[in-house]
Amino acid sequence: MAYQNNIASRIISSANVTSTGTSAQSGRAPFGCTIVRVATSAAVNIVIGPNPTATAAVRALTQLMQLTLSSVVIAHPVQQMAKNLATIGSATVNVTFLEG
Repeated sequence: MAYQNNIASRIISSANVTSTGTSAQSGRAPFGCTIVRVATSAAVNIVIGPNPTATAAVRALTQLMQLTLSSVVIAHPVQQMAKNLATIGSATVNVTFLEG
C-alpha cells in the first residue's frame, strides 16, 4: 500500500511510556513498522535499539526531545522489528508505531 506522505501513515499501535528519572522502555516495534512518532509531556532523552538504556547525557545515539514537540523517527522496516525505544526524564512519552 502506498501513501503520499507520512501524515497518511497507518497506525499499527500506540503506547505511553512513563519515566520518572530512570530509563524506561517501550514495547518492541511491531512487524511492518517503518516510522516511529514520539510526543512527550516534558523534555526527555530517547534512544532506539535492541535493548536500549537512555541516559541523561545527550550522546550520538540519544536525542533530546523538547517539551510537547512531536518528532518522527524513520526506521528501517527489517531492523526496526527487534527494537525498542527507551526514555529518561520525568515525563510521559507517547510512542506511536506507524506503517508508511
